[in-house]
Amino acid sequence: MKRRWLWIVLLPPVCIAYQWLVHALILEAQTTSTRVALALLNGVPHAAINIVLIWVFGRTLVRGREALITGFARRVHGTLPAYIESYTRRVTAGWCIFFAAQVVVSVVLFAAGSLDTWSLFVNVLGFPLVILMFVAEYLYRIARFRNYPHAPIWKGVQAFVSHSQSARPTQAPSQSR
Repeated sequence: MKRRWLWIVLLPPVCIAYQWLVHALILEAQTTSTRVALALLNGVPHAAINIVLIWVFGRTLVRGREALITGFARRVHGTLPAYIESYTRRVTAGWCIFFAAQVVVSVVLFAAGSLDTWSLFVNVLGFPLVILMFVAEYLYRIARFRNYPHAPIWKGVQAFVSHSQSARPTQAPSQSR
């Protein structure tokens, strides 16, 4: 059981350390071509991850589908009142906008700003901005829906983990004759 949660604890510091390392390498690179190559090696995955996240969240906003955040809220709380379903659908859209903004700001900084500024945004600020968005939404939700029972953040993480595990394909049992 402890190993299952280990990746949740280790992933943020490993991601942050990696991003800081890449940022340091870009700043210390001696030639412009090396700096641009390092930036592209890191910028393409940054954009790709955000685009995939837009798709993962956005495809659940299609009419007739349950929004991703609504599904997580339902796993934590069970039946949801209509106003919470509406709110969680808007939060899902908000995450799509957030991920799109990450890509747009990255492209604008890469094209028009300095490579150092772009690297700071992508490598140093990217992950903390995700955490800030997550915490800001949680605090807003607590303030906005004071009378609604709120689950701790770890319950949401637990719902995400259990959803991820249930989404994995299972191996069919072997048929013996």
